[in-house]
Amino acid sequence: DLDFAIQSNTLGKNLFDQICHTVGIKEVWYFGLQYVDNKGVTSWLRMNKRVKDQNLQKQYPWRFRFKVKLYPEDVAFQIIQDVTLRLFYLELKELIITDEVYCPPETSVLLASYTCQEKFGDFEPEIFHSSLLDINCLLPIRVIQQHRLTHSQWEEKIVDCWLEHKDQLREEAMLSYLKIAQDLDMYGINYFEIFNRKGSKLWLGIDALGINIYHYNDKLAPQIGFPWSEINNISYSDKRFTIQTASNKSPDFIFLTQKSRINKTILDLCIRNHELYIIRRKPESPEVQQMKMQQIAERNDKNGERMRLKKEREARLAAEHNQRILEQKLMAIEQEQQASKKALLLYQARSSELEQKIQDSKEASRQLEEMQAAAQQEMGQMEEELSTHIEEKLELKEKYASKEAYAHQTAQEAQEMQERAERLQHEYEELQRKYNEEVLSRSITTTLSDMSDTMDESCSDGQDFVTEIDGNRSEEYRDMELSRDNLLLKKLKDIEKELMLEKNQSALTDADHHYLNIVQQGDDKYKTLKKIRKGNTRQRVEDFEQMVSYKQADMQLS
Repeated sequence: DLDFAIQSNTLGKNLFDQICHTVGIKEVWYFGLQYVDNKGVTSWLRMNKRVKDQNLQKQYPWRFRFKVKLYPEDVAFQIIQDVTLRLFYLELKELIITDEVYCPPETSVLLASYTCQEKFGDFEPEIFHSSLLDINCLLPIRVIQQHRLTHSQWEEKIVDCWLEHKDQLREEAMLSYLKIAQDLDMYGINYFEIFNRKGSKLWLGIDALGINIYHYNDKLAPQIGFPWSEINNISYSDKRFTIQTASNKSPDFIFLTQKSRINKTILDLCIRNHELYIIRRKPESPEVQQMKMQQIAERNDKNGERMRLKKEREARLAAEHNQRILEQKLMAIEQEQQASKKALLLYQARSSELEQKIQDSKEASRQLEEMQAAAQQEMGQMEEELSTHIEEKLELKEKYASKEAYAHQTAQEAQEMQERAERLQHEYEELQRKYNEEVLSRSITTTLSDMSDTMDESCSDGQDFVTEIDGNRSEEYRDMELSRDNLLLKKLKDIEKELMLEKNQSALTDADHHYLNIVQQGDDKYKTLKKIRKGNTRQRVEDFEQMVSYKQADMQLS
């Protein structure tokens, strides 16, 4: 909120200019100050009249809303300043979220993804968490209630579209949002309740392209249209409003309103929209050309800064990537060293075990040799005893044979022990040789050399309208923004199919049914404009007089 002090003689233009200067707006022709007067009627502050004389409410302070009053035909070519772009984006986003401007579900998801890009920048899965997205602030409540989807499922669909907007600047995301939103049927239209001379209650719609008439139950599909190029004069008297068309053969287009104050607002909007319609079809003024040149220079500066920041970011990411590679290599070397230490301990333990077995074998061999020597000594003694004791010869022979068999067995065991000792010695030497070869074959020096190379590389956005107007109404042949991008259109169709599976048909509103009817007929906003402007103005005025209100139509059908 902004607070301003005014004098008793302050004009509406003085207050408006002060606000525009504070906000930094130069494209002042799009905006106005809106308020609710002492009769409860929503009005626009008049520029050439003192503020205090404009039927303001008695309580202080007076409250005005700085709002978009007039809309451009094409935001991509007619909005110059970034601050203007942002104010349009914020207001239109609020109108869509609050359902004052109807938006189909699949388009709502796509627009929500542009809102995320504008608010958060590129999607970063490392820092993203679900609490960042408030679905109620991204989608109309109507859309949420009509589909059986959880918060995370809505989030998944929005993020899926969000990923498509990578590297878009904030201003580019807002412009993409507006380029899609301007194709919505209710975009930029001010609606007023009117009556024809039959008393049928209808809607009058005023926008940048002209005046349209709607059935009272349907604000999406206009029934009759008059482009600004067909209107010569607009005036009102009390509650009666008269529009004089360019055709001399056509009767005046007359309708009634409930309050004369509403006619003042209708007249003001018609005059201002008609003026902009004329200006857009003439060569640009020096002021506008200068503003565009200045904006181009500012955007070039921003793009240069963007490229510089992008290069810095890429260099930082490359450095972080190289650092991660170095850390991984260091970790691999540490793991390899740990494995080598473990292998060395195992080899040492195995070697100790083999040495102990060799020692045991040698000791057993020595004991066997001692036993063999003792056996031979005993045999000698027995031979001596045999020679001196003939009577014991047979007995000694038996003992000798027994001892000889024992000695032979012992010698055989000693031979086996000796062979086992030699085998263990050979196994130990082979194990030692393999270990030495494996240690020598490890390329630690080479790995460290690779690390050094990697480190070197890493361093290395009532008035008469008497004027000549180009009769070429290009808006009737305009394409929808989404139809120009096949990938985006395919994404939108996929979202539509997915949402259709979860849609609660019983929760559809009248606006949903009207929109589906338009789609089934193969129409869009611009095709409908061309259709309702067909025929001469006389026929269209007569068609208006024959229109009946919604309730009357129901009675006739019954």
